[in-house]
Amino acid sequence: MKIHRGLVSTLIVLLDWLGASVGFASEVQLVTLTAEITVINHSDRDIGRYVHRLSVPVAGHLQQKLVGIRYEHPESIIRKRRRRGDSDYLELRWNIPAESVSTRKVHFDLELSPYDYRSGNRAVAPMTTENYLQPAKYIESDSSAVKRLAAQIESTYETDEERLRAAFLVPQQMIDYQVQSTQGALSAIEHGKGDCTEFAALFVALARAMGYPARMTTEFLFVSRTEFRQPNHHSAEVYLNGSWIPVDPNLALDRKYGYGFGVGTAKKVIISRDFSWVWANLWPRSLGSARNSVDVKVRWKLK
Repeated sequence: MKIHRGLVSTLIVLLDWLGASVGFASEVQLVTLTAEITVINHSDRDIGRYVHRLSVPVAGHLQQKLVGIRYEHPESIIRKRRRRGDSDYLELRWNIPAESVSTRKVHFDLELSPYDYRSGNRAVAPMTTENYLQPAKYIESDSSAVKRLAAQIESTYETDEERLRAAFLVPQQMIDYQVQSTQGALSAIEHGKGDCTEFAALFVALARAMGYPARMTTEFLFVSRTEFRQPNHHSAEVYLNGSWIPVDPNLALDRKYGYGFGVGTAKKVIISRDFSWVWANLWPRSLGSARNSVDVKVRWKLK
């Protein structure tokens, strides 16, 4: 594996382009993200107190504000904090009769706004965890290849923002876009290909290797559709000057989307961070082997 000598020098030229503002309308967009959970119980056993966990769209992001959560069913729901403290999830509990189909819907009402971190409107968010400085699966910030690239950037640029903007440009220069299964940052360097996941993972790995907290974000991108079985996009956030700055190296390839380093429109909903699960089940032990006769489907819709 070889790192192109001209890569960092190319970034010097591109940094000027990156400083240009992306134009977009400033109106707030009101949307509702609905999660429909369907449990199909083919077994002859009742499932008592089935537990479903569902991610809540993230808070503390420049793009979105959660206005309310609506659940129009008789059971109560519990909102809980993830262990990392970076987002919340809901816990739904209800009984599933034998040989039945049971459905529940949760509605998340959101305000989505275009943003530009240079506007000065961002809220200060204390960095309270070291998790986002450490290497992780798909974010191999301790690999020699990532550290070598990070060292080139650090030796070329002096300020924090210049270094992070250069790291933001690296995936665009090194990766040929190809839809694939998740491979991560190191694979992107070694093979020079990947999709939005690799673009974001490489940026995050480079930021962490230079000592800047950074994390992945998992999103519903609704530029071409509004119904999903699972999130369809990844981007990132980096901690700079006291707040988390959204970064999307992949969508920045096409300026019509309006996303880049700290700027964005309102074309997606951020549902979780750093590869956290989007939904999960907890099954009662009494279900036993009948678990194999139960299917769970989750569908998401934006309107």
